[in-house]
Amino acid sequence: MLGEFAELSLEDKVEYMDTSETQWYWYYKATCGVWHRVEDDPENFMFSDDLERYYLRNPQGVINMTAAGIQIQINFSARTQVNLRTGKTRKIKRSFLTEIGFRCKCDDISQSPPAHWEDFDPKKPYQLISLRKDSSEYQKMERFVRDVGLLHDPMIVSINRIQNMDLWELFCRKKIQLMRIKGQSEIEEQMLFHGTSAKNVHSICTFNFNCRLSDKRRRGHVLGKGTYFAKHASFATGYSENTSQGTKVMLIARVLVGKYKNGHQDYCTPNDDQDENIHDSCVDDATCPRIFVIFDSNQIYPEYVLEYR
Repeated sequence: MLGEFAELSLEDKVEYMDTSETQWYWYYKATCGVWHRVEDDPENFMFSDDLERYYLRNPQGVINMTAAGIQIQINFSARTQVNLRTGKTRKIKRSFLTEIGFRCKCDDISQSPPAHWEDFDPKKPYQLISLRKDSSEYQKMERFVRDVGLLHDPMIVSINRIQNMDLWELFCRKKIQLMRIKGQSEIEEQMLFHGTSAKNVHSICTFNFNCRLSDKRRRGHVLGKGTYFAKHASFATGYSENTSQGTKVMLIARVLVGKYKNGHQDYCTPNDDQDENIHDSCVDDATCPRIFVIFDSNQIYPEYVLEYR
């Protein structure tokens, strides 16, 4: 018996000494590498007592639970917790140790996929999800292209949603960073258009726009050396190239425009003139902007690919 006990892991040794009087706690390993009590999870969807009750019923079992709209799978045998929507997995453990609990901050800015994403696969660099024409999302984007984008009577072939968790997290982190720097609770965000060639779509969906390689056709970068976006699709379509099928491609991006000012052809950032005010983007007209220039790709999330004639 003593020989068997010597081969157990430290964690198993702790559980081996289980008694009815022991107060057990459950912990998860956070992104920072530190074990935290489940009660200190920022999402706070379960408690040690709940997990302990399930565990005592079946120490080797697997349970699925829904809390706060989040579907979670707990595998007691594998000591894992999986978010079934995002695929995010983290280790869990059981211990009678009563470390002082404290709320973990490292996961506060970890983002979940937007609720409207479908069939999300975290193992893929990105997914293009074709919107059904009868869906409210398709109809909303179609109206946006026609009414806000002023692209009258386009023959829309398809609208695809881009699902790239890496780019989405970078975008959300950038938004938090800018709000923290400025001491603001919000920052201006707009949906803008970018005309391009179909051959560039895969690279943009994978790596985002490269603000250092902005289109040389834009008349010498008259507003700065960044990536150009248009408020209206009717302007951006002039930069869309015909495909072999006779269609054109345009991207619709979510952009953190923040505080903007008039651009200049020599700008590599919106603050190159050492203005005492911090700006986030440049425009053609600060009073009524129609063109935005972005110098940091993390301020951009490419959200839709529009194919049209």
